[in-house]
Amino acid sequence: MFTLQIGYQVRDYEAWKKVFDSDPAGRAASGARSVRVFRDAEDQNSIAVLLDFDTKDAATVFLEQLRSKVWDKPEVIGQLVSASPTARVLEEVAREGQGAG
Repeated sequence: MFTLQIGYQVRDYEAWKKVFDSDPAGRAASGARSVRVFRDAEDQNSIAVLLDFDTKDAATVFLEQLRSKVWDKPEVIGQLVSASPTARVLEEVAREGQGAG
């Protein structure tokens, strides 16, 4: 499995989440198997999004869609984030049980 990890420093979480939930880049149709959203425990406007894909290509194609449909549009992204989003594709190489830390 491959995970697209995205970091956002948002201006207002609720405003960002509303746009995120509208799925402007088409993650629902992109092959994303699951989507997880995290907020930093100390900084509630620091967000991490993890999207799981079956293949590296699917994760990479979705990242390019995200860049072209959302991140490259200053009228959308400029109002929502205070710094450029960061992204990387991770390959899962091991998984331990639920109790492992």
